[in-house]
Amino acid sequence: MAKLLLLFCLASIEPFEIDQEITTTPELLERLKRLEENPLNINTATKDELLLIPYINNHLAERVINYREKKPFSKLSELLLLPGINPFLFDRIKSFITVKEKRRKILMPKTIKLLSRFERNIAYSQNKLYNRIKIPYRNLYISSLVEKDYDEDDYFNYYAGSIYYPGKFVIGDYDLDIGMGLLFGKPDFFYAGSGIISGEKGFSPHLSTYEENYLRGIAGEWQRLLLFGSIIEMSDWGKEKLFGASYKASIGRFTGGISDLKEKDRIGLGSFYLDHELAGNLLRFEIASGGSNFQGLKDNLSYSVGIDNGRGLQTLYANIKDSLPTLRNSPFGKNEELLYLNFEKKLIPALSGAIYTELIRENSLLSDFQRKMGIQLDWRPLKGLSFYSRFRTAEGRDNVRLDITYRTNDLSTRTRFETVNTDNGSGFLTYTSFRYSANYILEVRFILYETNGWESRIYEYENGLPGTFTIKQLNGSGRRIYLIIGEKIFPLKGYLKWSFDFKDGISQKLGLAVAI
Repeated sequence: MAKLLLLFCLASIEPFEIDQEITTTPELLERLKRLEENPLNINTATKDELLLIPYINNHLAERVINYREKKPFSKLSELLLLPGINPFLFDRIKSFITVKEKRRKILMPKTIKLLSRFERNIAYSQNKLYNRIKIPYRNLYISSLVEKDYDEDDYFNYYAGSIYYPGKFVIGDYDLDIGMGLLFGKPDFFYAGSGIISGEKGFSPHLSTYEENYLRGIAGEWQRLLLFGSIIEMSDWGKEKLFGASYKASIGRFTGGISDLKEKDRIGLGSFYLDHELAGNLLRFEIASGGSNFQGLKDNLSYSVGIDNGRGLQTLYANIKDSLPTLRNSPFGKNEELLYLNFEKKLIPALSGAIYTELIRENSLLSDFQRKMGIQLDWRPLKGLSFYSRFRTAEGRDNVRLDITYRTNDLSTRTRFETVNTDNGSGFLTYTSFRYSANYILEVRFILYETNGWESRIYEYENGLPGTFTIKQLNGSGRRIYLIIGEKIFPLKGYLKWSFDFKDGISQKLGLAVAI
């Protein structure tokens, strides 16, 4: 099942719970870290700034703004008065918001923003580069990036740039996120156990290292009408053209487009998206189709529907046809039928739990469902101290995880123990992390793992240089250490990461970065 999946575990140092299905979007991690270190003031944040918060979409951002225009928020818990914000969503976003100005640990000047990274795989003498700059000019933001991966020779292999007027238009490379992402969307947040139903966020500049999920052209919005156009050279599919419009009516959003995807005949695309509150329940629904010369619309009809009752129960159903003609990366896989149920509940004030199940099969009545099921417990007996446990079972693979985390304003410590059992072997992983982030940043992690082989591998998430993280697929027997140091060198912030793998010898990676 091809997905782009992201999950936030906001109660710990790591914002992601990682397993074999995750495909990374590195800039998301940088955004989360900056938000945690510099929470947004919900009384002064713009709509575009509110949309940076995970789980916040257009509707919720507008409700926050409408509420504060009548009366400023005096405490964060007032958000629970807004339709669509339940206690579970509130728990996920409260780390990123505030109602008063706080001292910022990392400077975020309202001038030029620069990020430059250099990474070297010492064992293979390979280099990786990433350079990004963002320049404000009056109400505009001018941005560009250049990126090179380890296995590439051309230092300008991938680049992107844009001119952006928030809420008005973007010229250059941009992401489009309409509806639940069936046709016109970038990877959104859906992951078994996350308890979220995604919603649209509109258009935004493309500054990701993901090279095949963006548009190159122009998008602009005026009142209820959004127009977009793109022509871009895709590495796998040749030249793609896409032109379309979206209109937000009182009953929902209608979006249509014309494209020549995969260099075939001209293709028509269309979708209808509904986001509605009904008796305390949030309903999100999208139906979409497309076809060559507008043929095959019935056969390609796909849809997804999500319901959140506001009291801990979420359900999502998606039915996606294999022939649905789009190159936009949906949160759902093609030729897939999916049913997802998630239930969360506070058992006692300091203890909350969740249980979820996901059924997936090929889009055929003759196919069998593959099942995934999980149980999660989060216990916070004392301020700063939390215990997180998870049991997950899927086809031929069981996994148990226990985390113990302690956090103060400047110090975080975490210990994890994890086991995996498959039909072809078993294994375990344990590590301890320390992170200090006040006047400078210091993080170190010690990892020990042992598995019977590749089938019983364990996935481990690691922090990295700004805007990056690493997912290590650990198998066999070995040890691993990584160290991160960050220091302010006015007006820059400098970072270093050094990792060591002790398995069949020693291999090392070194990374350096500067940021404004």
